[in-house]
Amino acid sequence: FFSWTVYQGTARCALSRLAALLGMRAGPVLVLTLSLFVREICTMAPAEREQMRQTVEEMFYHAFDGYMERAFPHDELRPISGGYTDALVELGAPAQPTRRGYSGVALTLIDSLDTLAVIGNASEFARGVRWVSENVDFDIDIDVSVFETTIRLLGGLLSAHMLANGTMVDGASHVRVAGYGGELLVLARDLGERLLGAFDGCEALPRAFVNLRDAKAKQASHQRLEQCSAGVGTLLLEFGVLSRLTGDPSFEHAALCALRLLWSKRSKFNLLGNTLDVRTGHWRNPTATIGAGVDSFYEYSLKAYLVFGKPELYAMWNASASAVEQHLRVGPWYGE
Repeated sequence: FFSWTVYQGTARCALSRLAALLGMRAGPVLVLTLSLFVREICTMAPAEREQMRQTVEEMFYHAFDGYMERAFPHDELRPISGGYTDALVELGAPAQPTRRGYSGVALTLIDSLDTLAVIGNASEFARGVRWVSENVDFDIDIDVSVFETTIRLLGGLLSAHMLANGTMVDGASHVRVAGYGGELLVLARDLGERLLGAFDGCEALPRAFVNLRDAKAKQASHQRLEQCSAGVGTLLLEFGVLSRLTGDPSFEHAALCALRLLWSKRSKFNLLGNTLDVRTGHWRNPTATIGAGVDSFYEYSLKAYLVFGKPELYAMWNASASAVEQHLRVGPWYGE
């Protein structure tokens, strides 16, 4: 929503209405944060906003065109050599990536579909939607990071589905894909069901890696017992949206259980550590930080509240953000 309104130049009225709406249901910290964002965008001169929009568009096409010309349909472009890498099996830093003939699922294309729509390239967006619908299959004998696969592939499929289906935001009807029949949502549900293999109920933390072909019967070959806070707390947006779109509550239930279990392990200061042992649930690295390993927990607790409106999510974000300001902030920076 933010990307769409800022890029399209309609930020003033849209964001102002959003801030007013949230002001009635959120606390003062959230309202202040949004108000500062709204003021920054709404006071920007039209010429400055247009220049920034053109700069963003040029940067995007430099990266996207390079990928499509040199690396597609593999996962990612190697920008220096001009080659490619099938990076899905490398994400999350596994000790032994399971390649076994894996040749990519066009990860960068899937991750870029919604940006194509936001920029307004309806024809390339439609072409990408059709290609993914016809060519991508997740029945692959590879081990993947649950966190990385969720935010890149599952999130990319869901956002592209809502745009292609014409149900995402006002003003996006021009990117609706003619003849689209929900194929990306079918793919997203299939992927989500495979990722559910990493969960073992509400009393256990989800595993960091899962085998896409047979998650339950076949543990990831490089299965590790360590899981970071971000890996547990950065799943609810995509899993929750998948549940809302399919009518299957199991995805949102699994992610919400994981988030609640993680939050229950916070310190008396409302701070989370960095990594946990998935068997015991005990902290392996109890260092509190806003950096790698924890960062997106803060992002997703707030975003999930904005999307789903659950008061407990705002309570998590407000308590943790306040704790960060009180205990981690040192002058203009944040410590550990």
